[in-house]
Amino acid sequence: MGIIKLKRLENNNAPELTLNKLQLEMIDLINQKIESGEYQFEDTECPICHHKNRDLIGEKDRYGLYFPTNICLTCGIWYTSPRMTQLSYNKFYNNEQKKLYVGIEEPTESYFLRQKRKGKKIYDFLQKNNILNPDSSYVLEVGCAAGGIIDFFREKGAKVKGIDLGEQYIDYGRNLHGLDLEVGTLKSLSNSKKPDLIIYSHVLEHILDVNAEIELIKHFSSDNTIIYIEVPGIKEIHKNYDMNILKYLQNSHTFHFTLESLINLMSTHGFELIKGNQYVRSTFKLTNRVLPLQNDHDQVVKYIKRIEKGRLIPLPNRAYRTVFEKLFLKF
Repeated sequence: MGIIKLKRLENNNAPELTLNKLQLEMIDLINQKIESGEYQFEDTECPICHHKNRDLIGEKDRYGLYFPTNICLTCGIWYTSPRMTQLSYNKFYNNEQKKLYVGIEEPTESYFLRQKRKGKKIYDFLQKNNILNPDSSYVLEVGCAAGGIIDFFREKGAKVKGIDLGEQYIDYGRNLHGLDLEVGTLKSLSNSKKPDLIIYSHVLEHILDVNAEIELIKHFSSDNTIIYIEVPGIKEIHKNYDMNILKYLQNSHTFHFTLESLINLMSTHGFELIKGNQYVRSTFKLTNRVLPLQNDHDQVVKYIKRIEKGRLIPLPNRAYRTVFEKLFLKF
């Protein structure tokens, strides 16, 4: 089943979102850096199949930035190519990303509290599924921003550690909330103790060499370590993004997952799913078993075609939307 590049995802520089002055300034600045060559791009391949057999879905993101999104014809994972190089992304994250995405100049307490509410949701997911007892755990979060997520776990009795590339956000959580945070990545972390829980909340989709990252996760994991991964789920665009694929796409996401494609990726490194859903909230454990790959291509294409068609159907209220989700999107 093929997919045709979506016309409304052509690279016309028009944002899909209503943006404030700071966000518009960041878009102009990013485009200037792309045009000047300061931000460089590179071609890449499917991280699971390791080839370039792909279809192009679209060429821009929700901010109107250049953003070519592809789907692998063999396994169905979406990925960005060409994408910014690691050096360019590092500069982008430190200078523009938070200002563009959050729309504020610097960290605020309201942002920290939003993170903390996310921490509660993660905690509740783990508790509901009897996966972890945070009262006696050591929790490491990669990509922690200001640390609000692990602050919730700290209140539940866990020892916590967080790392992130955003210096402002690390300073905020460290200085105002006394959290053990540091600027860096998992690769730069010097830590001999194996965490009971490693959290990647809306982080894995940002990482360029995702296979190297998962190997690092393996290095930091014991047989009992739980890996919690939360990423934006493609198959829930109709629920979380107003049935609008363009609101889902954003330039800092280098990979785009369904639960099936995430399982495929983790399995190639010997991690097995414990519990997961299409949101995507998921937990994995190291088993060193490599499972057969699932080809999710046709299901994802079918889903995207249906929500694109569904966007044109007027639905006056939530009740109609619920009926649509149960009938029109069922496959």
